[in-house]
This record gives sequence, structure tokens and C-alpha cells, in this order.
Amino acid sequence: MRKTIKRLTASSTWGASADLTPIDLPRDGLITEITIRANLTATLTAAAYDDWFRRVIQNIKIEGDGGRAYLGMSGVQMSTILSLWNEVLTGAPTIVSNGAGIALAAPDVGSATFVSMFKFHPGSDPHNPFDLSAVIPASFLSMLQAKLTTTPAAVTDAAGPITAGTFNYEVNVVQGTPGELRAAARMSPVGSTLVYSHTATYSDFSYDIDVPAGAWLRSIIMRNTDDTATVPRRKSDEVTGVKLKTPKSGDFVFEQNIYELQHLMCQRFGLRGIAGDVGPLGAIATIRPGPESLQSMVPAGFTLIDLRPFGHPLYGLDVR
Repeated sequence: MRKTIKRLTASSTWGASADLTPIDLPRDGLITEITIRANLTATLTAAAYDDWFRRVIQNIKIEGDGGRAYLGMSGVQMSTILSLWNEVLTGAPTIVSNGAGIALAAPDVGSATFVSMFKFHPGSDPHNPFDLSAVIPASFLSMLQAKLTTTPAAVTDAAGPITAGTFNYEVNVVQGTPGELRAAARMSPVGSTLVYSHTATYSDFSYDIDVPAGAWLRSIIMRNTDDTATVPRRKSDEVTGVKLKTPKSGDFVFEQNIYELQHLMCQRFGLRGIAGDVGPLGAIATIRPGPESLQSMVPAGFTLIDLRPFGHPLYGLDVR
């Protein structure tokens, strides 16, 4: 098999609150990873929002034949999840982040160029850029496009907008004989985005949310925020616990406190978490860790629940 990383010549030009021109992705093999790099310029002030550099994609979709979405993330700032996911699983911080997903609340002011990276890896091993456990079967499709919708220009800073920018694309492709490709393309990704408001206080895991079924459930990624008037802030104290239950059998898969789930995430993915000395536990830090604390910080309000230990080692729970 031949493995390549292709930097596409086509790019998307920034436009505020706009559906950018779709980008045609290569269809000459199996796609194992897609990287979107946003190179943007903004007039920043001391009033920059938390996660300011992540807040540049409103919706993102990788769409194939018949409107099939191999990646679909919609809603307010869903790109934050994709960026944090990349940091936690690969250990590669976004260039201007502070530790594992902790953004500076007051970045350098003035006209500034910044970079945000969003990586989609459908397979089970994010450390292998050509992981064939789950792929986008591009060579078997007649159409495959990346579609972005941007946020408003002032989404990064209360007093200074994004003024220009470009989204560039890199695609990891595995090529081989038709038989090899057909055998490798047995699993393809499906993603669902659910948004729920915190409307009341619930106890004993009584707030039920239907998890999509009909496939293998590999992971659940949660992003919890408070109700800050200006812009939502990631906080871990909005949820006290999570339980995954199977109604048909009356059983449950796990039942844990949210901090235990976050601790398990750090343990499984090698995050050496430290407790910040600013703000309440679980709030976004507003200062950089000192030189003596060069460790990853637990991302506030972000929890990755890996379901592979409860089922298939590659695909997770069978909820077909």
C-alpha cells in the first residue's frame, strides 16, 4: 500500500458568518485523517473571549454521495470539541493554546495572526496517521467535499474582529489494490451532535438523553459550559455525574462522577493534570502555568468517554 499526506491546493477564504465554498477532497484511496488549519488575522484586545482561537468554525461537515455525512458538527462553537479532542488524544496542543486546551483569557493585543488546527481522525488509533480501523472510503465515492460555515467576525474578541484569513487542508490517503482497499473500507465514521440546555437540577441520573444507536458506539465527547451572558465558558461543575444505561436490558455500562470520568480520561490518554491556582476548580485558567509546572492541565468542561474498554477493542459498544 502507498501512504501519502496531500496538502490541497484549494483553500477556503475567511468570510464572517458565511458558508464557504466547498472543497473537493481526493478520491483516489482511503482517507484516514483530515487536518484543517485556520490561518487568521484579528484585532485583539484585552477583552478576548475564552477559547478565542478555537471559535472560528460554526459548522463543519465532510459529505459524500447522497448527502452522507462522515463528519457533521453543528451548533454553537462545536469546533472547540474537535480542537480539544485533537489535543487530548494526540498530545499536540494548538499553537496558541496554554496546556491541554486552556486558552489565554487576555492574549497579546493589537493586530495579530494566529493559527488554529482541527483534526478529524476516524480510526481507533490517533497516533497512527494511516490507521485503517475506520476510514472514509473516498475511492468508492463519486463526490466528497469539506464544507465549513464560519462564525461572526467578532467571535474571538469583544472589541476586535477577525479581518482576514484562510483555511488550508491536508488529507492522509492510503492507496492500494482494489481488493485491499475494499477490505480496509469496511468501517466508516458516523458522528452526531446533540445540544441540551441546563434547565433544572436533576438528581440520581434522572435527566435522560437518548444516545444514537444503529452502529458501534466508540466514544462520547462532552463539552459543558455555563450560562455566561457574553460568551459560554467551559466549566466542569455544570454536570455532577454521567450514567450510560441500556433500557432493553435494564443494565448500565458505567455510572461515575464527572471528575472521576475526567480523571479516567487523563489517565488513559496520558494527561498529567495539575490543579490550577486561579478560579474555581474546572474553570478555564487565566494565566499560563509557570516554568516549574510544565504539565498538561485538565481541560475544563471537556470529557472524552472511551467506550472501547466496555466492548470491542477497536469499535466500542455494539448498539446495532
